[in-house]
Amino acid sequence: MNLFEVFLVEGRDASELLSADVLETTGAQIFTPEEAAFVGLEGIPADPEGRPRAFVACKPSDQQFIASRLESHAAVGGFKLHEL
Repeated sequence: MNLFEVFLVEGRDASELLSADVLETTGAQIFTPEEAAFVGLEGIPADPEGRPRAFVACKPSDQQFIASRLESHAAVGGFKLHEL
């Protein structure tokens, strides 16, 4: 599984990141930091800059597709990929 750590633009919401169609097609899931910790996706340290974050979990086969969606989204200030 791959986990994108997504840094949100101030005032934007994680629910905007991927359309319902993309979520359904890929099976990707969006988590707040609290939700990620609750389901056991721990070990990623807090952002030292304090930026708002969300996490997107996806299959390795969908990594490039999800990355392309995040790269072009106005709510995304940047992201990091973590391979789990």
